[in-house]
Amino acid sequence: MSATSELHAAWSAGTPFAAPLPESTHPIIAYVSLTAGLYFAARYGISQNRSIVYELANTLPSAVLLGFGIVFLFLAVGLYV
Repeated sequence: MSATSELHAAWSAGTPFAAPLPESTHPIIAYVSLTAGLYFAARYGISQNRSIVYELANTLPSAVLLGFGIVFLFLAVGLYV
């Protein structure tokens, strides 16, 4: 048995990938995540308070929400990453 046929047999025996979230929720998750991320980014930019705790409390959620929002936006438009 050649290596190619062994790989094909292993690939054929595998189970298909199932997304943990339905595809119909991707646009909603993208919208909510991006909106919340932009809110935290604007809150950081507008604020006059420059303590490190306040800055981290705004920048960390903003970065995480914008990151997930972009990924779900890509998924919503059919660009699977």
